[in-house]
This record gives sequence, structure tokens and C-alpha cells, in this order.
Amino acid sequence: MILSRVADALYWMGRYLERAENITRLLLVTEETASELVGLDEDIVREEWNDLRAIFPSGDSGGGEPPRHLRALAQAALYELSLDPGHPHSIFFSLKKARDNARTVREALTIEVFVSLNETYREIEGYNRRQLADLPGFRSALAATQRGILATAGAIEQTLARDSGWLFLKLGESMERVFRTTVVLRAKLPALLAHEAPVDAPLFYTRWRGLLRGLSSLENYRKVHGARIEPIDALHFLLFDPQTPRSVRYGTTAVKELLERVSATSPLSLPARVMGKVAADLAYQGQEVLEDGRALPFLEYILGELTRCHDTVSTTYFGT
Repeated sequence: MILSRVADALYWMGRYLERAENITRLLLVTEETASELVGLDEDIVREEWNDLRAIFPSGDSGGGEPPRHLRALAQAALYELSLDPGHPHSIFFSLKKARDNARTVREALTIEVFVSLNETYREIEGYNRRQLADLPGFRSALAATQRGILATAGAIEQTLARDSGWLFLKLGESMERVFRTTVVLRAKLPALLAHEAPVDAPLFYTRWRGLLRGLSSLENYRKVHGARIEPIDALHFLLFDPQTPRSVRYGTTAVKELLERVSATSPLSLPARVMGKVAADLAYQGQEVLEDGRALPFLEYILGELTRCHDTVSTTYFGT
């Protein structure tokens, strides 16, 4: 048995911790890609930064136009998504929310998990906006933050008992991971699929490589397909590969299996049934979706079902 407030806090701790790692990684990859392409095609660089702001929206009603000058656009995105305490997807905000949730259920965590999370939060809390001007230094700070987040994830794996609390923490992590992967693909694919690769197109392949790197899948892709990146292979890999942990198929299967374990001896819950259907669709419709050119509508369907699953998890287990 686990109290609903404890399950809720652990679920959101998992989501916010995973979100912080996703933001940190995508900021690092986008900044590196932008530095590589800035002298070649500034329009593509601007698209990369605007994609990142679309993947992690500010949530304010006004929205506002992004800065027109490329340097100002990059500086604004870096600040908003790293240090801005009011941005609902910034690294600082996400780590603070993960830590706040951890503090409310301190008894459910080991000292290794809490100390690692607290120290990582304290490190990024010490940075300020002026330090963004030193991009190499700030890049090192982001890399250190990512290592701290991964160390916390490692402490969770190595020290927590595999009880109900662990299941809800991992459920939040897995839900955030597959949701964000799907959002990244939805944001990136329209531009990537709009053009076939021309002869000798380094920019084209740089963007596909950046997509794979941004989803921690470049090395895993190369193990299966070799060094050359073919867009159709990369898309199939990110959507339907059953073994790489950032693919949509792997993620939905992980969420489904965790929900089945949460249900235990009870009848299969509604969220488990929702994810069971999505996992089956990903297992059996892969080739047809790509052959018919339905990748983007399929991603919208996946996002809708993930949102539905999250909502039913909240009502079923947290009473919210």
C-alpha cells in the first residue's frame, strides 16, 4: 500500500527530474549545432532555437515574438530554459520542483538519492544570468548539471527498493521521457521531411544527426545502421526500435509495463489499457505509418493518448 500523496509526489519527482535532463541535453546539443552552422545558414540556426522554444513552451498567455537578432534569440533561449525561475520548463524550475516533491516524501527516498538531487539543484541555483556571456563556461556548467542529474538517476536505480514508491517514480520518469521524445519529433519532423537530401548536403545530415543526438540515440543508431544517416532509417529507429530507450515504442512499452505492475492483482487499470493499445499500435503499425506518410498524424495520436494516460493516472491513483 502507498498513500496517494506519496505516489503523486514520487510520480512528479520522476517527471521533473527526467524533464531537467531532457532540457539540459537539448540545450547542449542545440547550442553546439548552432555554433557549427552559424556561418553556413543562419535561417537554419534560427529554426533550431525556435524549435527548442516550441518543445519547451513558456506557458504564458501572451507568448511574445522571439528576438529577431540571432545572438539575442540564442541568449534568450539559453536563459529561459536554464536559469529562469518563472519558466515552467527551465532546468532550474524543474530541479526545484523535483527537489520540492522529494522533500515531501523524504522517508520514501534513500540518503544517496536526496543528497545527489539536492547538490545538483544547489549548483544550478548558484549560477546567474551574467554567466551566460561566457559560453564555454556556461556549457561546462550545463554539462556538470547533466552529470548531477544522471548521478541522481543512478542513485535511484542502485539504492531504492523496488516497491510501490519506486514504481510511481519510474512511471513519472518513463511518461516524461516518451512524451518529450514525441514532442521533439513533432516539432522537428515538418522541416526535416519537407525536403529530400540534395547531392552533398552536409546541412541536411547535420540536422538529422542533431535530432539523434538530442534524443540520446546517435550511438545506438550507428550500432544498428552504421555511420551513414538515412532519414527513413533514423525516423523508423526513433519511432519503432524496441531496444533503444529513447524510442517512442520502447517508452510506451515501459509505461505500459509499469502500469501493469502498479495494478498488481487488481483488474487492469484504465491507464494500463490505454497504454496497452498504444504499445500494440507501435509494435504492429510501424512500416505502414512510414510508407503511407502518416508519421506526423501518428505522432499527434500518440501525444493525445499519452495525455489521456496521464490524466487517468491522476484520477485513478492521486484523486486529482
